[in-house]
Amino acid sequence: MNLSTERLTLRPLVTDDFAWVHEMAADPAVTRYTTWGPNDAERTREFLRLATTDGQGPDRYLWAVTLHDGIGIGTAGLQVTSDEHDRAEFGYNVAVEHWGNGYATEVAQAIVRFAFDVRGIHRLEATCHPDNGASARVLEKVGLTLEGRLREHSRVRGEWRDTLLYAAIGQH
Repeated sequence: MNLSTERLTLRPLVTDDFAWVHEMAADPAVTRYTTWGPNDAERTREFLRLATTDGQGPDRYLWAVTLHDGIGIGTAGLQVTSDEHDRAEFGYNVAVEHWGNGYATEVAQAIVRFAFDVRGIHRLEATCHPDNGASARVLEKVGLTLEGRLREHSRVRGEWRDTLLYAAIGQH
């Protein structure tokens, strides 16, 4: 399932994406606030293996985020966490050299529209690190509301981290 914005294409990941995905996933600046990484080559290969075999719907979508000319700039995903309750969560990453261009907002907007309008999700959630102000602003721009702080929610690189929970409710 491809999604498109004014400047971006979200398409299924393929194994040929390895070079640019690994460059991004190995970057400590990109992974500073994530619960994974920085990746070694084997971890990126495993991610792409899973993405290319189990990465597409109806309950899981993993996308390469590319400029319309095909240059890869990030990844994104949507996971249905409850079919019974029509609930899903999403996330995104953008390579450092593309920060500050509004791409994360475009990606998040595309995923929100897809989740509500195509997939029929009722409740859409996303989380971010409390210090990741840029991601928090993106989530708010695309209509999610801060619902709370989950204390010591994740163990990341051996340390417990709090997580901010954002959510939006669909209009159907």
